[in-house]
Amino acid sequence: MGDAPARGSAPGAVGTVLQRRGGRELIEVGRRFGLVALLAVIIVVFSFVSPQFMTASNWSGLLVTQAVGSCVTFAALWPLIVGEFDLSLGYALGFVTMIGAWVAGHGEGTPVVLGVMIGAGLLIGLVNGVLTVGFGISSFIATLGVGFLLSGLTLGLSGGEVLFNGIPNFILASGRDQFLGLQYSVWFAFAIAVILLYLFEYTPLGRYMYAIGGSERVSFLAGVRTRQLKIIAFMAAGFLIAVGAIFELGSGAGANPSTGPTFLLPAYAAAFLGVTTYRAGRYNIVGTVFAILVLAVGFDGLSLIGVPAWGEPVFDGAVLLVAVLLARAEARQVQVG
Repeated sequence: MGDAPARGSAPGAVGTVLQRRGGRELIEVGRRFGLVALLAVIIVVFSFVSPQFMTASNWSGLLVTQAVGSCVTFAALWPLIVGEFDLSLGYALGFVTMIGAWVAGHGEGTPVVLGVMIGAGLLIGLVNGVLTVGFGISSFIATLGVGFLLSGLTLGLSGGEVLFNGIPNFILASGRDQFLGLQYSVWFAFAIAVILLYLFEYTPLGRYMYAIGGSERVSFLAGVRTRQLKIIAFMAAGFLIAVGAIFELGSGAGANPSTGPTFLLPAYAAAFLGVTTYRAGRYNIVGTVFAILVLAVGFDGLSLIGVPAWGEPVFDGAVLLVAVLLARAEARQVQVG
């Protein structure tokens, strides 16, 4: 008789364990897919608030405007994954767009214009990498200095005016022609996301990059060429900026000297917000794509209900602050786990 309570307590203990495990699994699902749920809620809310929100023209325009911003965000991910920052991205976008328009205005054809733009992006990334890795300058300082330099060069090339003469038809088509109802730039941005997903998640290069971001010293002792891979990360960022500049030049049919810096804040907001979903606790492509959509859909809905233009930087800044706080909390959670 004295054994009865002990025997009877076993199912209760098992039930408690199962409940705790179920609770942890539910929390884990929330951590991994909370951003997806947030996107769904935003879409539902604005669908009821604004009748224009769910129209095909609105969504087409929304996705087109994000093609360039997505390239800047993907560019930001490369240095972030290896533990660095690139604050020159927005200025670099403006410069590469401007130099493409400047070369086109001097009568050069598509191959030369594309070659100059891609070469300029790679060169900017190389300079950032050498300054950070080779000279040991903080990536904050090095890339910010490069950004200011590029800002001056952009103004010098443009003379303070919009350049639009001689833009090759191929570049114009990338930002304006459509396939299945969406501009080519949108499809290219989606293809880039798929390629980066494969690189980061399923190749040795991706594993090495994440290892460097986790601990550069441990990675070096394990035989990873940390210095070379960091420079490659900055050059990959420069290449993606060049692709975004091609889209920008094509969609705008010209280069404006003020283009570029405004892309930096949303890019980092999306990158940090993406840490909170899918591969929670680390920078990842799937989470970043959903973060880009949350930012884009959120501000698009606010615009449709009459929020003024100055609301966008306020919205992006607020999201960036929240994203950084969530990313820090997520990092602590991963360390504890």
